[in-house]
Amino acid sequence: MSTRKKRVCAYCRVSTDKDDQVNSFESQKRFFEEYIRKNDEWELVDIYADEGISGTSTEKRTEFLRMIEDVKYKKIDLILTKEISRFARNTLDSIYYTRKLKSMGVGVIFINDNINTLDDDAELRLTIMASLAQEESRRISQRVKWGQKRQMEKGVVFGRAPLGYDLKNGVLSVNEEEAEIVRMIFHKFTNEGKSLHTIARELYEAGIKTKRGNLHWSNVTVLKILRNEKYVGDLCQKKTFTPDFLTHKKKYNKGQEEMIYIKNHHEPIISRELWEATQRELQRRNTIKEQKSKHSNRYWCSGKIFCGKCGSRFVGRVKKLKNGDTYRAWRCEEFVRHGTKKTDKLGNVIGCSQGSINHVVLGEIIGYILKNVIIDNKEQIVNDLKELIKKYETPVRVKSVDGLLKQIENINRKKEKLIDSMLEGVISKQDVALMNERYDKEIEELKKKIKNIEEININNQKRADTLKSYIDRINALVDDLQNPEEVYRRVVEKIVVHEDKILEIYFNCLVKPIKVRYKATGKLNYRIQVEVLNDEQYC
Repeated sequence: MSTRKKRVCAYCRVSTDKDDQVNSFESQKRFFEEYIRKNDEWELVDIYADEGISGTSTEKRTEFLRMIEDVKYKKIDLILTKEISRFARNTLDSIYYTRKLKSMGVGVIFINDNINTLDDDAELRLTIMASLAQEESRRISQRVKWGQKRQMEKGVVFGRAPLGYDLKNGVLSVNEEEAEIVRMIFHKFTNEGKSLHTIARELYEAGIKTKRGNLHWSNVTVLKILRNEKYVGDLCQKKTFTPDFLTHKKKYNKGQEEMIYIKNHHEPIISRELWEATQRELQRRNTIKEQKSKHSNRYWCSGKIFCGKCGSRFVGRVKKLKNGDTYRAWRCEEFVRHGTKKTDKLGNVIGCSQGSINHVVLGEIIGYILKNVIIDNKEQIVNDLKELIKKYETPVRVKSVDGLLKQIENINRKKEKLIDSMLEGVISKQDVALMNERYDKEIEELKKKIKNIEEININNQKRADTLKSYIDRINALVDDLQNPEEVYRRVVEKIVVHEDKILEIYFNCLVKPIKVRYKATGKLNYRIQVEVLNDEQYC
C-alpha cells in the first residue's frame, strides 16, 4: 500500500529587477523545481514568488499571502524557502507566520539556514537568524537613506514629477503643454482673485486633466500647486520621511529630519514676483478664513443641519424682503453652489432642489418640542429610560461565566490525570497527546464564550451609563430655559431637512430622533404650527 506523497511548495522573493543568475525569478524557480523533484516522497504543489517587493513587511506580498490561504485550505504540507531573509526580514513576522503554519501542521524549511520549523529547537534558532536579518535590513536602509541624502544635496530629484514638468534620471525639464495649466492656475488665483473651489470647477468644466489623467480637480490639488516651490525654480526635498524601515510608511517632515532646499535649481514656470505675490495672497486668505472660523459657530445650529435629499450640509444665508427687511435662512450647500438639481455638460448630477428653512422658525420648532414634548412628558420619558437601564443592567456574568470557569477547571484536572495515567503505563504518550489536543480545543471554545459574555456585559454597562446620562440631561433642561439658544446649542445634535416641511431632529437627551411637520405663516412675525409625526419616537 503506497503512502501519499508530501505536498510541497516553495516561496521565493527577488528584491531587485537585476537579471542575474543567482537572484532572478527564473533561476530560483528552476532551483526549487529541481530540489523538490529529487525527493521521491515530495510532490510540487506550486511556487509562490513575489518580485521587486521589500521583505520587511508582508502587507503587499500578494503571493506570500496567497500561499498562507492555500495552507488554510489544506493544499500544502511543507514550505521550502532559501533563507530567512527571503521569507521575512521582520522578526515578528517570521515568528508569527512560522508559528501559525506549525499550528496547522505545516513546517517551513529554510534551506541555507538549515532550519526546519517542526524541529524542537527551531524557534530559538529562527529568532536569532531572523533578528540578524532584520538588523541587516536596518543597516541597508540607513545606507540607502545616507546615499539618497548625498544625491539630494547634489541636486538629484527624487519622487514623481509635478504637473508642468517631466522627470528623467533625476533631472526636471519643463513640459510646456502642462506648464500652461500651471500658469493659468496661478493667474486665476492671484491676479483674478478666484477661490480654490472656483478654479477647480473651471478646470473640471473645461475638461482639463490632472497630472495623473483625472478630470476631477479638488481644492486640495489646486492648493498643492500654488504652494509647490518647484514652479519658481526652487527645489525642496525630504518633505516626507520614513521613520520605520519595517513598515515603510511615510510621514510629513515637521522638523524631525533636515530638509534640503536649493534655490534656482531648475527652469521655472512662473516668475518669482508672481510666486511671492501668490504666497502673500494665500497667507491673507488664510487669515480671513481663521477670522471667519471664529464666527462660524455663532448660531446654535451652525454645522448641524443636513439635507435629506443629497446629504449636504446647510449653510446660512441672509435674505432680503421687498420692503428692505432682512432675515436669516438655512439652505442646502449644493443648491448654493450649483442651483437647482440638473445635469452638467459632463453628465454629472449637480445642485439640489431642497427648500430653505428660516432661522427664527427653526428655533421656534425646537422650543416647542422641548416644552411640549420633552419637558411635559419628562416623567414618562425618564420612566421608559429607567426600564431600559434595568434591562441592560441585568446581571449575566455571575451565573454564566462562573459555570464556564468551573468547566475549564475540570478539564485542567483531567489533563493532570492524563500525565499520571501515562506514568503508570495505563495509556500511551500518543494517546496523551491526542487527548491534550482535544482538551485544549475545548478550553479554547470555553474561553471564547467567556469573552463574548464579558463583551456583552461591558456593552450593556455602556448602554446603561449612556441612558443614565440621558436622564441627567433631561432633568437639567427643566430649570435651564432662560437662555434658549444656548440650550438649543447644547441639546440638539443634528437636524435633517426633508421634503414637505418635515424635520428629523436628534437630541442628545433622547435615544431616538423626533420627526415633525411644521407650517409657518407671516413674513417676520411668524405664526408656527408644529405636528409631531410619531410622538412615541422619544422612548
